[in-house]
Amino acid sequence: MAASIVGVRNVNPTLDGVSAEQEQDANSALTELDKGLRSNRIGLQCEAVVKYPRLFEKYPFPILINSALLKLADVFREGNNFIRLCILKVTQQSGKHLDKILNVDEFVRRIFSVIHSNDPVARAITLRTLGSIAGIISERKNVHHSIKQSLDSHDMVEVEAAMFAADRFAKESKTFAASICGKIADMICSIATPVNMKLKLIPIMQHMHHDVTTAAKTRDICLALLESFPAENLVVVTLHTMSQLAAFSLYDLQEQVQFLLTFLNQDPRHGVKVIVLQDLRLLAKKGPHLWTSGFIETLCQFVLATPSVKLKVGGVSVLTMVFDSVAVQLLPLTSDSKLLDLCQQYCYHDNLILASRTVQLLTQLAKSKRSPIDLLGEAVGCLQTHLILLTGGGGESEQHTELKLCLHCAVELCQTSPTLCGGFVDTIAGLLPSVSDSEAEVLCEALAAIGSSNSQSLQLVVPVIVSCLESSVENTQQITQLQVYMCTLLFQAAGGEGIPNEIHELIVTCAGLANQWLAYKMSRQALRYSQYEIGGDIIKPLTVKVASEHFYHWLMGVAHICSAETRLRHVVTDNANVLQCMSECLELYQKALVSLKAGSSPAHPLKFQCDYVSLRITLLQAHRQLILSCNTFRTAPPPAIATALASTNGQEGTRWSQIVQQLEGSMEQYEELSKKISNVYWSAFDADKASLSNIDILQQSCDSVKAAIMSIISTMQLGGGSFGDRQLWTGGGETIETGVSIETALQNVSSGLNKVLQDTTHDMTSRITFLSDSAKALIKSSHSFPRFFFQTLQSTVLKLAVSPQQNANMEPISIRCDTHLAVKVEGIVQHGERPCLFRTAHSVSISANSTLQSRSTQPGASTKGNEITSNFLTQTVEPHNDYFSVNFLLPFPVLGIHTVTIDASIVDISGAVWQTGPKAMLTIKSYDEVLQRQQQQARYQSRSGTSSSSLK
Repeated sequence: MAASIVGVRNVNPTLDGVSAEQEQDANSALTELDKGLRSNRIGLQCEAVVKYPRLFEKYPFPILINSALLKLADVFREGNNFIRLCILKVTQQSGKHLDKILNVDEFVRRIFSVIHSNDPVARAITLRTLGSIAGIISERKNVHHSIKQSLDSHDMVEVEAAMFAADRFAKESKTFAASICGKIADMICSIATPVNMKLKLIPIMQHMHHDVTTAAKTRDICLALLESFPAENLVVVTLHTMSQLAAFSLYDLQEQVQFLLTFLNQDPRHGVKVIVLQDLRLLAKKGPHLWTSGFIETLCQFVLATPSVKLKVGGVSVLTMVFDSVAVQLLPLTSDSKLLDLCQQYCYHDNLILASRTVQLLTQLAKSKRSPIDLLGEAVGCLQTHLILLTGGGGESEQHTELKLCLHCAVELCQTSPTLCGGFVDTIAGLLPSVSDSEAEVLCEALAAIGSSNSQSLQLVVPVIVSCLESSVENTQQITQLQVYMCTLLFQAAGGEGIPNEIHELIVTCAGLANQWLAYKMSRQALRYSQYEIGGDIIKPLTVKVASEHFYHWLMGVAHICSAETRLRHVVTDNANVLQCMSECLELYQKALVSLKAGSSPAHPLKFQCDYVSLRITLLQAHRQLILSCNTFRTAPPPAIATALASTNGQEGTRWSQIVQQLEGSMEQYEELSKKISNVYWSAFDADKASLSNIDILQQSCDSVKAAIMSIISTMQLGGGSFGDRQLWTGGGETIETGVSIETALQNVSSGLNKVLQDTTHDMTSRITFLSDSAKALIKSSHSFPRFFFQTLQSTVLKLAVSPQQNANMEPISIRCDTHLAVKVEGIVQHGERPCLFRTAHSVSISANSTLQSRSTQPGASTKGNEITSNFLTQTVEPHNDYFSVNFLLPFPVLGIHTVTIDASIVDISGAVWQTGPKAMLTIKSYDEVLQRQQQQARYQSRSGTSSSSLK
């Protein structure tokens, strides 16, 4: 049970596999491994060596990596071949940290000394090690010379190692690639070179792309090889090398495509044709904009003419890669194009793989709308037919893959044209009762993808989904992910409105039969689609089935959230109990916030969760305060004398001074809340797009009410509405009922405000009533919790190392007031399992802010009021292999205690700054050396005078 419930807390982890607990520092870890390296037992030495990659990942700072690799270089020079082999593996696994070596010359000198050994195995391991670090020594002439010499060795182990090193250095060094090109060609053409060695030498030439001259020379060599060595294995390797060369250089990509198409039609060997199609697909991926309509027609002719189904599939895959890019907007399509003939001929082919790939191509053409004829209807018909044909096969692997492909195409068409959703939903849902569980799971996943953008299309198939769910529950089958998908579909179809009791009980019964993890996933989906009552009924029994106190508090917090949101659903139609329900809701939300804070741990801080719940509480409190202010106006309207005073003074606004003051207070509350929401938004760097939209909706509702209050206050004071600051939703209906989405509520607020402000009767009661009704409408609207509240699909964490550091007693760092303190900030960007899933950390912004905390009270210390007591410096740096380093020079001219705050932020590729942290703080003590010396002399003279008096 403990293992299954671990996933419950998959919320904002620091990093997978990286513990947030206090562990030994880098120096202690390095010292411990150094003891193992100095051991006389070979086993302990090897154990210490293999631990270094993990040490580099945990502490990837230059000073540690430089020290550790120099130690390993010493062991490499003095050890045996087995230890050298282990060190070779370390260099291969730590490639992104090699450029942090500070003493590259010394490191290479110790490694390179082994190249003069009499043992060919030692020389081979050395060559492979040098090849593994080619990125930092790419222009070392002595290494180039050793590689060339080893290529002529009589020992095959050394020659293979030299070929490995030549491949790595040719990739990194323009000089080496140009100098080795001729020798590689001579070795390939030599009769004495075995065929298996030629097959390893030819791929080296794919790296000869550093300049046009070398690339052209290499291409000519490859063309000569094709004529000299017509054997299939050599032809295949040579063609692939030429394609890789063209993909890197791009200047002769069109020439290579034309050459491959010619080879495709002329060479009769099936294996060669397969490799040619794979290379064409590679070139289509690298440079689709360089393809011409002639290339497309030639390839279509080949696909139509070849009798091999495998080759037809390969050709269609190449066309799919081309038209799944910008090329679909560049290539002209005519009515007599062979591409359209190919689609019509193979869409209903007997081979399901060929047919489904052709349907994918047809879908891309239909989406682009570039064809002279309308292909949308034909694509829809083909997809629906294939969905029926590909189901019911028992879940075979190939058929299952093609089913996923067709469903993906269907979802793409639905996103392109929402009017197609109903037809696809009917087709997919109609297949659910007759397919296997694995196929049904894929079908439900596709329905959920369609329902995420068009939930109304799912409402007509709810009976089918309920029937399938009832069948699985009644047959007491094992509850799987399939049932979770079905429950999700029911939540989506409800659209935030209440679910009938019988379906409610069915979902809760299904969750009771499932294991705890699946039941938690059902409750999580319920909160994401505003079904809080069902979510609460599912999650409450789980709170007593967890093996950790942190898990218990997390589940209790979610349960309190469900109870709080359920209370808002109990608001009656005439809003008579809205304040009572809000008070109970806020009380439950406070309990939820306390539980979430109690469930936080160093590994799972739950910062976003607590911030989001706090925002929800503050927003509800702001709505409640606005309602109370509006109620005050109705229960205590302005006195009769207020109208006479306003007429006498000529200031209409004085008549409404009391309510204006209260509304201004509410507007300030919304303004502060809007800033808090913005801060939470820009701290959620790893959030998915839908979660950020959810936070944006909170801010939109806050800003809408604020703008409405501002407009009403303007009518009170000036007699007219202010539309300048309004950024509200447009359109909408007339009334708001419980369960209506918050987007619809905002639309109704906007349209209602327009009507109120256009009213010429100046009825202030109706305008105050509008504000009150708007707040109640937003309270009653369905609010969903974002995915980021429960799941972190992308994890990006910054770790900082600031020097100098305070000692263990946290005493301030002393610095003279007439000097500057050099602060060095090093850091790394750590990623989870799926880095850059939503956005990429392009650069890191580091700011240093120094502030005077307390002035020195020593006699003689300056107390000028115009002295600079604070500094703010910022730098933006792009990480290299996830490592970055910046330096600051901070002055402290004022004597006393200063605080330096180092703050880090992530800048994405669009230039947006995300306030992700972390922060580091230093305490600095600024002193005057002359003043200290004078004080010491004064104390010495005072003690001397006291001693003289006592002697007398």
